[in-house]
Amino acid sequence: MERVAVFDGSPALTARAMRTGLVPVASLFLFLCAWHWRVAGAPALPACASLALLLGLYLLYGHVFALASARLFRNTMGMPFQLLCGYFMFNTALFVLALCSPLGMALDVAILGAAGAAAAFALRKRTVPPATFVSGFEAWAPWLAVLIAGAGATIWAGDVQAPLQAQGDNTIFRVWPDVYIHVREISVFAQAHGLRTIHDIKLADGPAPLYHFASYLSAAFINALGGASAMQVYASFQLPFGILLTGLAAYCLVGKVLGLWPGVAAAAAVTLLPDGFQQGFANRYLSYYFISQVNLGMLYGIACAALAWLFVVDGCRRGKFQTVLLGYVFLGICLFYKAHIFVANSYLLMMFPVLFFTPLQRRWRVAIGLAATVLFVAAVAFSQTNPRVPVMRLDGSGISDYLLILLHDYEPGALKSFFTRVFLEESHSKPLQLVYVVAMLSLSTFGLWTLLLPAAVAGARKRVDLPLLCFPLLVVANYIVMAVGLAQDTRGVGTPDELTNRPLVWAYFVAAAFGAGLLYRNWAGRVLPNQPLQRGLLAAALLVVALCGTGYSAPDLQTFPERKHMETFSEMNAVPTCLVNAGAFIRTRGKPTDIIQDSYGDQRFVLTALSERQLYVGATGFGGTQHEQAARQDAVRGFMRMDDAAQLQHFTAARGIAWFLAYPGQVLGWPVDVAGKPAYACGGYRLYRFPNAVQAASNP
Repeated sequence: MERVAVFDGSPALTARAMRTGLVPVASLFLFLCAWHWRVAGAPALPACASLALLLGLYLLYGHVFALASARLFRNTMGMPFQLLCGYFMFNTALFVLALCSPLGMALDVAILGAAGAAAAFALRKRTVPPATFVSGFEAWAPWLAVLIAGAGATIWAGDVQAPLQAQGDNTIFRVWPDVYIHVREISVFAQAHGLRTIHDIKLADGPAPLYHFASYLSAAFINALGGASAMQVYASFQLPFGILLTGLAAYCLVGKVLGLWPGVAAAAAVTLLPDGFQQGFANRYLSYYFISQVNLGMLYGIACAALAWLFVVDGCRRGKFQTVLLGYVFLGICLFYKAHIFVANSYLLMMFPVLFFTPLQRRWRVAIGLAATVLFVAAVAFSQTNPRVPVMRLDGSGISDYLLILLHDYEPGALKSFFTRVFLEESHSKPLQLVYVVAMLSLSTFGLWTLLLPAAVAGARKRVDLPLLCFPLLVVANYIVMAVGLAQDTRGVGTPDELTNRPLVWAYFVAAAFGAGLLYRNWAGRVLPNQPLQRGLLAAALLVVALCGTGYSAPDLQTFPERKHMETFSEMNAVPTCLVNAGAFIRTRGKPTDIIQDSYGDQRFVLTALSERQLYVGATGFGGTQHEQAARQDAVRGFMRMDDAAQLQHFTAARGIAWFLAYPGQVLGWPVDVAGKPAYACGGYRLYRFPNAVQAASNP
């Protein structure tokens, strides 16, 4: 077939440019720069330069990955697949280096850049199987996937385009209150010089629990090298880029097994179409968009798990065991992005090759399946010896409490009335109650996909291989089993329903992506439709996407009106402007190694987030309390009563406290010549600087 221009006769946009990824890469770069511009209020050359460098490193590492895995896997999805693999290769390597290297972000990036270039040079003679040739409109698929994912990020993360809003004496942060934790972790890694410099967010020198920290590294890169504040990076990159990655992951996963255009439909389904809550099924706590945004690591965990499944499914179809192992590697990487997604996929990903690996004989399937189950149970049992791991016990004891939470969180209406009557006012047999529970979870999590996915699977049964039809159904069933069967966590690791609720985002992602992909496959096959009417409908849909992506944003998505004090951003996330300014004062005038403290223990982590400095001791129990925390709180209360300047200097110098913030009305027993001379004062807030403070590992 002759290689033709995308528009016949047009020299501007060619199929070659689309296929090699130049146009998608340029579009992605402009998307990220535009987001930074909208958040920061002005274009910033250093930030855009850091974004360009970051994208270049992603593509370099994606190229190296393609060369290294050339014998195991064939990329037919174009630039989005290279970007996804490159992101997880580079970002994970940067995470490991940040933990191990004392050199700092700039030198760590230089090392990885040199390593990537050296690897590409060493592998330069290795041939990569060419992607399946596409011409004309087919070459638009990767670019459209990028545009659709970008439009979805713009719609569903619309509130953070202007994350701060002045309201009287307060500044309203138009995001979920966990934003301060995300922002602080971004700055932690931007300033990191090895594991010894990464501390518990609420306790200086306290060991940090390395949970889903890997998702913060690229954002930390921009914070350190691009000159943007951590709050700006969170709003302009961390959140929208995570949404964009899920769209590209849907495109790659479905595009590989069903075709490029079904993959484009999958990207649209997970980034543009409304989820169950937005469709009117009335429970925000079962909303894909809400849960994935307020638990930000979910977005990155979803994208990583999609790559794991892509390799496992492809390896099973082609009988390539090494490709299956590559999928397991990505599942292991997923643990450092979001543990909930890792847990939700572990057993199913182990068992899928047992069921569907092509060369495997039946007797081996049974033996390997039993061995895998024993291994999984043993791994879970071993994990339960660690108090930092939540309870994982499949005994059905958690559904009663979880059910009460869900009933409370329904918006007033027919569904809330019906399920409240069924579960609380009427008496039914346990089998019938189980049917109602499954119906409630399915409808309010998946919305219309509850019906559309089975219909799409049934319609594709003669066109699509059995493993591909079973995959989304198994994921949905796995989610229902976890939601109904797991016990509530009693260890205080997170909320008690972490493992019953959070896996819904992965189940919805797969249901929507495969539902849309199969529906498209049933309608038009693997390619663009040939009929003028069908193409007209598709063009109209893309026009709507373009208009929505530039002119509409879902308002108040990260609020929760059904919960107390969370109805509006003003109610749940208003911060005195003077406190915001105090944080900015420290950030612009202090050293990265400064330790801060405020008179109330920074209960929401606002000061540590906005100042981008380590808190000496926090008042909150986030992540579990420690004996040292209580001792330090007592010491700080004594510090505020000290009446001798020499004692004040000794206290701060011994603990490395360089800044202390006193709140309005807070009485300090300090000498007048100290208390009356704050470095910054505003609205009753008084910020004191102790220049003689030194970093000290010794505890009080």
